[in-house]
Amino acid sequence: MKILVPTDFSDNANNALEFAKKIALKEKASIMLMFAFYAVYDFAAQATEIVGQIEADARKALKKSSELGRKEGIEFDYRIVQGTVASTVTALAYRDDFDLIVMGTQGASGIKKALIGSNTGHVIKESKVPVLAVPQNAKWENWSKFSIGLELDKEDEKFFNLLFNLTGHMNLPYEFFHVKTENSFEKDLGLIGLEELLKEKFGGKEINFVVESAADVNTGMESYLNKNKGAILVMFYKNKSFFEYLFNRSTSLEMAYHTHVPLLVIK
Repeated sequence: MKILVPTDFSDNANNALEFAKKIALKEKASIMLMFAFYAVYDFAAQATEIVGQIEADARKALKKSSELGRKEGIEFDYRIVQGTVASTVTALAYRDDFDLIVMGTQGASGIKKALIGSNTGHVIKESKVPVLAVPQNAKWENWSKFSIGLELDKEDEKFFNLLFNLTGHMNLPYEFFHVKTENSFEKDLGLIGLEELLKEKFGGKEINFVVESAADVNTGMESYLNKNKGAILVMFYKNKSFFEYLFNRSTSLEMAYHTHVPLLVIK
């Protein structure tokens, strides 16, 4: 397993790196720590000097982090690239076959604002590999389970396979939840069938299913997250319009959970 961790050396990024290291130790994965910067060439004569200093400072910090990671028993490397964060991260992750991107979110601004219009949000939208977005205040030891939101609309086996392959060695239970906004015999039947199928196929995992009834999806997710504060939220990015509905249309998730919930987006 290969994990890509973009960093700007902030507390946010450092916290995301700690999450990546915990995953790497459990999954026997390698970590590539990456610093991206966009060089502005308006200074002509001084451009080379400025770029050189940026790269020298970044290399020093990256080398220090890598050495610390290796001492913890993790295979570590680092890279410096020029370009925007979103474009360089997504390109490198795809080109070099990374399995997961782990990034920090903008901690003080709430999960909705942190994900939409930020580097992390752009990476989530454009990446072809899964992304784990880690809020600044999140601590690994506080999380007790994965909570996977289900649409029950043309569920695809590949997402479940990716989920268990990525997280199988983390020793956390899985709770699949569906927000029920109306009575639907078809969806009720689909939920029962999906539960039986997953428990049969992934029999060695601790799997639970719950239904959260609410007037709308946002309200239901808010209610669920408030009752499950130790959850790492997992979403399957199979329906772009549904994902953008959740994070663009209202502030309910921001109000419900602020900056504390890590979000794993399976692509």
